[in-house]
Amino acid sequence: MSFKTLSRGPSLDIEQCVANAGGNRFDLVLIAAIRSREIARQHKHSESKEHVYPSVSALLEIQEGKIDREYLKRIK
Repeated sequence: MSFKTLSRGPSLDIEQCVANAGGNRFDLVLIAAIRSREIARQHKHSESKEHVYPSVSALLEIQEGKIDREYLKRIK
């Protein structure tokens, strides 16, 4: 299952995001929420600057495998 925006924006494959987050949707939500807050606060800059929304940038980083379940252990 993939999610595409209607007019513009990146294509997100949620199943790939779930797989990269350890196979657990709850972990995906935690990782994406924490990472998007970091991007919004600019504590850690996102590598993908073209996206306006921090949540989209966070999900793209998870989809590309740049952030995984180990991210939860590093931030605690």
